[in-house]
Amino acid sequence: MDGQTWLYTGIADRPEVRSRLLAGHLARELGCSPDAIVLGRDRFGKPFLAAPAAAYWFNLSACGGLVLVAGSHGGPVGADVETLARCRPVWEDAAREFAPAERARLAGLAPAERPLAFARLWTAKEAVLKARGIGIVNGLVEPDLSHLGDLSAPPPWNPARMKVGDDHYAVTWYTLPIDEARVVAARAESSSNPGIT
Repeated sequence: MDGQTWLYTGIADRPEVRSRLLAGHLARELGCSPDAIVLGRDRFGKPFLAAPAAAYWFNLSACGGLVLVAGSHGGPVGADVETLARCRPVWEDAAREFAPAERARLAGLAPAERPLAFARLWTAKEAVLKARGIGIVNGLVEPDLSHLGDLSAPPPWNPARMKVGDDHYAVTWYTLPIDEARVVAARAESSSNPGIT
């Protein structure tokens, strides 16, 4: 996808398979053996690199045989991947957890445009919350992404900067077709640039 975000396809949906894939991926990035990779989990369950000692942050997301891995030498990073097929049947119920302004923006779209717009919002929210280290444990009202441009616009979408609490994040979306399914992925990384678009 880019030099810091990777999408693996055809991955069995089992934790041990994802763990082996992640260990191999991190080993390649850090120039060590997969056996040297030791992962820990913080109090929210977010995995982190416990060994080897390296200034490297990562996050992963899995959905229907897809595994998205985001890495960073600069600070915390979050990732989320969804398929449009998975979003179509659930977007309306799941969007009830969004900020009121986001729900209003989704409701204002043509019905056929809503699932893709929902996927764009959902993946960005989850990626930012994972970069913050908390995931969706506190709900999905924040970050409020109602400021994003035209939600009915087809991809590719411009990256966005947003503020959540006192922190700033840069979000990048990736969309691609895989086996006739639209995949929407987002990467969020801490950003020292306070510009918000």
